[in-house]
Amino acid sequence: MWREDLLAGLASLTLIAGLFLDGWNHINLQNGALGGFFTPWHGLLYLGFTLAAAWVLTRNPHLYRRDVDAKTTMHPLLGTRLRYPLAVAGLIIANVGLLGDVGWHTAFGEESGVARVIAPFHLVLFVGAALLISAPLRSGWHAPDVYPENGSLGQLLPPLISLTLLTALVAFMFQWLSAFVDWTPALRFDRVPPALAADPSVAGTVEYSEVARILVTNFIFLAPILMALRRWRLPFGSVTLVWTVVAAGLQSLSEFQTWATVIAAFVGGLAADICLTLTNRSGRSTLGCRLLGGFGPLALWGAYFLALGVVHHDAWPGDLYLGTMCVAAMTGLALSFVAEPIADPASPRSAARR
Repeated sequence: MWREDLLAGLASLTLIAGLFLDGWNHINLQNGALGGFFTPWHGLLYLGFTLAAAWVLTRNPHLYRRDVDAKTTMHPLLGTRLRYPLAVAGLIIANVGLLGDVGWHTAFGEESGVARVIAPFHLVLFVGAALLISAPLRSGWHAPDVYPENGSLGQLLPPLISLTLLTALVAFMFQWLSAFVDWTPALRFDRVPPALAADPSVAGTVEYSEVARILVTNFIFLAPILMALRRWRLPFGSVTLVWTVVAAGLQSLSEFQTWATVIAAFVGGLAADICLTLTNRSGRSTLGCRLLGGFGPLALWGAYFLALGVVHHDAWPGDLYLGTMCVAAMTGLALSFVAEPIADPASPRSAARR
């Protein structure tokens, strides 16, 4: 199972790499235009999807071979026992999205701006891809004998790859509201033309946008890690892996214009891993969730604002960046209560709470 999940994750890695390569192409070479379906820039994306789809289907030979008897392993809901059941559903959904997108473009033309990312059938494609690349994560979630609660980084590598890619996919969907992507002609504090800087409506809109980018990215970075903590005591390096890879992928879309923020993501992930490691040793997984939700954003965005100001000379007003960091920490802490590991109803601690 571990080998199967690893290969599924590597195939999905090709898919996500192709997605980000195509995103880079649209932003930097096509000036935000959508472009056609069959271009060289889609090659890696289509290859990755084909590899992932082929691997999932070859794990389910009873779907296409008559000589394989699936009656002995009946699924209570689907009628047959499927390996990676939601990934199989994702393949169907993705193909529906592809055909629907072709029809949509034929009828209404190509989208531009934010719509090119969140057009209706693009969202269907994203859902199908998410189900496909989440296969190793779901497989590991339901296999405690292969992926133990206190597994090492090597033991948990397939679900961690899947978690990283799933986070990257969601972050790609929200690239237009990401703290690690700089769309052009979107404004940042250091890009406001002098003639408009004195206009309160322009200044206010830039502030709203900048703060929203931090808070949305904060949620996208925290939520998958907190979810994983419901199942595992993540080994050291897990958060650093997810946050650094996703931040680097997002930065690649705008050709690493603010490259130092990737280092900030590494620093924030390292601080979060240290907190989780210290609490894992004491067995206090709930405390680990609280520290990740509350302290993780402070470390991440503190390093982020430092990188922006010192390296890229994009300094925020002091009250604004301090307030943004505090809001990110407060919302992260609140989110940690939702993601708290489920307690055993029969445990003394649960009994004391009732």
